[in-house]
Amino acid sequence: MAVRLDKMQASYSGNIEIGIANFDVENGEVLTIGGLVDGHREAVIAATPTDVTLDKILLAASPEIVYEKEKHNILDFVNKKGEKIRLYHHAVGNTVTVTDNLIDGTSVKGQYLIPVNGSSKLKAVADLSDNTRFAAKVLEKVRIYGEPATRYKVEKH
Repeated sequence: MAVRLDKMQASYSGNIEIGIANFDVENGEVLTIGGLVDGHREAVIAATPTDVTLDKILLAASPEIVYEKEKHNILDFVNKKGEKIRLYHHAVGNTVTVTDNLIDGTSVKGQYLIPVNGSSKLKAVADLSDNTRFAAKVLEKVRIYGEPATRYKVEKH
């Protein structure tokens, strides 16, 4: 549903990729680079992870432009299949808040979020025994846009 970039190494320029996915992507989902897009000089294929022990995990967070005439609100925003998506590289220490619908399971303060092969959602886990390349620690449970959300800090990328 929604994402808030609390503290990112590159918020407007720098460590950002332009991705194109063959499925709809909500802001706050996590993806990886699946190769280059034919016919696009700088676009990459935005894909779900296939090997979370090796894959670099990126965060989908495009500007949430919702046109008033469509009678939608910011929670209705989706990056449509085949359209460009802004993908952020994570850095250790970055903090991000995502609505809880973008997390598989129930996040708990002090526990962790990790990627899962074949999924664009982070999974809530009690410890880091899964040996994933990316991991984030749950800092707090909050609300954004009135929805339950989780604020996390990147521990490893």
